[in-house]
Amino acid sequence: MRDLLIAFSAALLASPVAPPAAAPTLAGTLADLHADAREPADLETLLRLQVAAGRWQDAEETIGLAAAAYRRVRSRREWALVPWHIYARTGRYEAEGATRADALARAFAELFASLPDRELAAVLPWYRADLDRLRDAQTQASEGCAGTAVDDCPRAAQLIAARQALAAWVYLMPASRPLIRAELERRFEVEDRLLIPVPGGDQVAAILIRPRNAAAKLTALMSFTIYANDEASLAEAVEMAAQGYAGMVAYTRGKGRGAGRAIPYEHDGADAAAVIDWLAAQDWSDGRVGMFSGSYNASTQWAAVKLRPRALKAIATHASNAPGIDTPMQGNVFQSFIYPWPLYTTATSGLDEINYRDHGRWAALNRIWYATGRPYRELERIDGHPNPVFARWLDHPSYDAYWQRLIPVGEEFARVDIPVFVQTGYHDGGMVGALHYLREHYRHRPDADHRLLIGPYHHTAMGQGVLPIVDGYRIDEAAQIDLRAVRMQWFDHVFRGAPLPRILNGRINFQVMGANLWRHVDSLEAMADSRMRFYLSRRREGEHLLFADTRPPTDETGPELRVDLADRRDADFQVPDGTPDMRNALVFTTPPVGERMEVAGLFRGRFEVVVNKRDLDLAVDFFERRADGRYFPLASYLGRASYMADRTRRQLLRPGRPHVLAFESQTITARQIEAGSRIVAVVGVPKRPDIQINYGTGRDVSDESIADAGEPLKVIWRPGSYLELGVRR
Repeated sequence: MRDLLIAFSAALLASPVAPPAAAPTLAGTLADLHADAREPADLETLLRLQVAAGRWQDAEETIGLAAAAYRRVRSRREWALVPWHIYARTGRYEAEGATRADALARAFAELFASLPDRELAAVLPWYRADLDRLRDAQTQASEGCAGTAVDDCPRAAQLIAARQALAAWVYLMPASRPLIRAELERRFEVEDRLLIPVPGGDQVAAILIRPRNAAAKLTALMSFTIYANDEASLAEAVEMAAQGYAGMVAYTRGKGRGAGRAIPYEHDGADAAAVIDWLAAQDWSDGRVGMFSGSYNASTQWAAVKLRPRALKAIATHASNAPGIDTPMQGNVFQSFIYPWPLYTTATSGLDEINYRDHGRWAALNRIWYATGRPYRELERIDGHPNPVFARWLDHPSYDAYWQRLIPVGEEFARVDIPVFVQTGYHDGGMVGALHYLREHYRHRPDADHRLLIGPYHHTAMGQGVLPIVDGYRIDEAAQIDLRAVRMQWFDHVFRGAPLPRILNGRINFQVMGANLWRHVDSLEAMADSRMRFYLSRRREGEHLLFADTRPPTDETGPELRVDLADRRDADFQVPDGTPDMRNALVFTTPPVGERMEVAGLFRGRFEVVVNKRDLDLAVDFFERRADGRYFPLASYLGRASYMADRTRRQLLRPGRPHVLAFESQTITARQIEAGSRIVAVVGVPKRPDIQINYGTGRDVSDESIADAGEPLKVIWRPGSYLELGVRR
């Protein structure tokens, strides 16, 4: 076996696409060693080994096992196996004497063209691959064996599997494209080169898919996006057409074939409204349009809602971005993860994947900025490439007119009288925006038909399917639902009078992690039936401070935090896996809880502080610390003190004088806390490479530098300062 592995490795390095002569024998040997695979990921590795070995029948049987395994834990993922099934059956027919083209055509007809519309639509998003990522995966697998005798390398199977994945998709994508196109045109009306006029004389590119021979006029479901990717957009439009709607994906002006200059956010509302009007005017249309999709594409829905086009009757968002609220700043604090994103989305008519994936470039940028202490506004000078969109954002650190013209604000929410459905997750950065829209809608229109579905989901759960494990947490069986199916059922309820999905029985529908159940209530406040108040105290237990119980401590002074804003010795610090970042923070903990309890909803804080500077940024993160020492994140807050009272207007602190900082968390949780666990809060001042640093001078924070650090920041919490959690007992 050693000789086979060495031969395979040498041939692979010489030609990463052409299969080494040794590969089939070696792959077969390794497949035998993986024959007892049962987990979906292990079954996929076994499948690729069997394909590499030319064991086509075995591969088809493994596909069946993998599909059954995915149905138990991640149902949407089973459709990703269909292209592999086609590839394996093509190999079998070719081995039986058919030409490769004939073998593929036959396998495609049997396994794809025979599917009902909705199943075909479920497969389509998986019938493509990112070849650059596959090449990277192959390179990483090869490097995993570097300097080691390959037969001693535990990643030999992963190396062959990665190489086989690349080889399969290098063939399958271009060879299948005309077959897919012909099948779609047989079933649907396909218009994928539309150009629709928008205000100012520009045009936006759009893809429209409609069922052929529809018996009645159609409602249109539309996504409006800056992510110009025709294959992905086609799949989304087909999904809606397969459900009997007209499906459309339209792009931000300047993207795809569209005319104009691509600028995030600024024209999306007017352009989306123009596309909605265009859809409603078509002779096949029933005059009604719904919008769907998430992340950035959720902001385009709210941008359209702000303008209230008459035909827009419902929106369904997920992982919802709210410009000026959660990106590029949260709580008026800029975060550097967003810095490469304007370049990614505007540098080309498509997407600049190569530079966006250069993680080393962006990590180096953050480190250099942090270690040198240069002003945040100089990020683009450090990078050496202009980033005009980000620079314009930095000119608007308040939630001012620039941001307010992009999405509804204030009383504009009172006029939002259409149904809204939003899905987000406890592990989703988009929860901040999702909750902003929901809370503002409820605040200004208390009877709003705005339904939230939230569970232990990640940012891309709607697209990729619910993961069985997220951030080390194995999610409850009750949370393993098909989010896309729920969304379609909601649309059918709104537009066709179908029953409301039972999982959306309340306006707030939340899965309680660890309890394996859903709850349905009418408001965020009703997620909890009581509240627990935790007073900040100076009492210690080991390295951590203890929360006081139901009464505030009687100390004359409260806990104190000092942060040397000029100290950059931690530029290369890595937070240990599974633990919070406790730098520049005070850590407060409860004693072990005596009995199981449920934490749910928002947390609140009311700090009375004395600070020696004119401003500071504050981060508060709650965790459950299990009896075994593991930390589980609950909810969080990030904000600039000078904007806590009003995000539109900065109000600086007066050094040495007491100030009240009152805030609510920007995320929510619902978690069953086990007996013996502790509730932990990390209360600190963010000072790290991936976030803007507030030196407290009172000038524009983007213009401050390490030269402004001065004496260490000192924060003293006065007695009576507290945090408050919602609980169910």
